[in-house]
Amino acid sequence: MPTYLIIGASRGIGAATATHLEKRGAEILSVSRSPSAAGTWIEADIGTVDGVNQVVQTVGDRTLDGLLFLGGIWEKGAFTAEYNFLESPVSETLAVIAVNLTAPILLAQALAQNLARSDNARIVLMGSTSGLPNAASPEVANTAAKFGLQGAAEALNLSLRHLGIATTVINPDNVATPEVEEDIAIGRFGNQVPIPLSDVTNTIDYVLEIGASSVPSSISLGQKRPAT
Repeated sequence: MPTYLIIGASRGIGAATATHLEKRGAEILSVSRSPSAAGTWIEADIGTVDGVNQVVQTVGDRTLDGLLFLGGIWEKGAFTAEYNFLESPVSETLAVIAVNLTAPILLAQALAQNLARSDNARIVLMGSTSGLPNAASPEVANTAAKFGLQGAAEALNLSLRHLGIATTVINPDNVATPEVEEDIAIGRFGNQVPIPLSDVTNTIDYVLEIGASSVPSSISLGQKRPAT
């Protein structure tokens, strides 16, 4: 039975993935600030060093088959006309970078030995198409963090290769989480067909199950029918 540590398992992609993998028989350790959707809940704020250390201490010397960093935060009014970079406070910028970029790097470093004991260890980072070249969105801190995950994934594949740990960053367009579907319904987002959650969990399945000799370093998922 594989064991996966899932960050951001209380809602959205993280909650859907935790539930999906648990149904498939995996042991799930779920990290979030509010109760997780599945697995054993580790209550922690990974936007702080103390929160990261709390997760690491709770995992202890347990073998991990995967570290799935599927959570994240973004600026007030993000992805809508309400967002204003010039009014974004310093605390908001620091928090977005801490959660979306610094935390996955710290967790990968601290849990490398746990992952190294697996026969096919995987780190999965949830990026965004806004983190791809020439595809940025106006949200500066969030976009910068998503761009940073691309570099982090490439560097982790080099730094952790000798331990047999592979890192993949997945970059989806809008995904049909309850929050996104509500925003579309009330008109905050343009009319569109978001990516089904099942497409994302199927992509994660592929990454976790591919042979130990292969590394899909980056996977992008676009919408056939984006916002109009």
